[in-house]
Amino acid sequence: MRASMDIGIGENAQNLRTVYEQLRDKKRADHKGQIFVFSAAQSGCGTSYVARNMALVAGQSLLEGDQVLLVDMDVQKNAQSDYFSTPEAGRRYGGVSGPYDASFNVEPFWKITPSVVGDPEHLISNGHYMSLHMLGNIPLSFTRFHWEYFKHGQNVHIQNARAYWHALRDHFAVVIVDTPAMDRSHIHDTICPEADANILVSSHVDARSQALSNAATDLKKMGAQCSGVILNHIPSTAKNYGEQI
Repeated sequence: MRASMDIGIGENAQNLRTVYEQLRDKKRADHKGQIFVFSAAQSGCGTSYVARNMALVAGQSLLEGDQVLLVDMDVQKNAQSDYFSTPEAGRRYGGVSGPYDASFNVEPFWKITPSVVGDPEHLISNGHYMSLHMLGNIPLSFTRFHWEYFKHGQNVHIQNARAYWHALRDHFAVVIVDTPAMDRSHIHDTICPEADANILVSSHVDARSQALSNAATDLKKMGAQCSGVILNHIPSTAKNYGEQI
């Protein structure tokens, strides 16, 4: 599957829906939720923009009672929660509720070390540092990482968490995962092999780049497969991300 689309223009939203339907058609044998991971070889391709719009398409396409979750693994930026917290997004998609527990009572993909600084009687769990929030007008939830809870000397690490991803499959029909670009993060081997589909995002000018080819090869080395490439014509600095979906 290879799709080239200018997803920032409303008339091409149908193209993104077509890609989503192709992904959803490959049902799991256990009938649990599907996980779709969005990555990019290089920074500035607009991966967060594409992942968010795919999550919005999924939220509008689900059967009644189903839910979609947008997981922001680019914890340094919190781009997804920042967008959905804007007044414009609130008018379009409804108010944001939460925070709720995003750990689902299993060891999550993030780990904070040391777990406590200064006061061992007040041990804070890893689940405290990421929350889940729900939109009012669409069955879509998203995550937010809470840097404001950090104490001096603490660090966050991304770790393998198969039980966590399986727990998400039990709660959500679709899980969209937004990851940082491969040129600035090495977390992809913790999630890409767990996914039902891995989609690379590229700017249209880099559609035939060596970096994109190398990213697909790297996925294979991780035990994952590249399910396709979305060519994004919208620069990462564009404003009003997602307003057309």
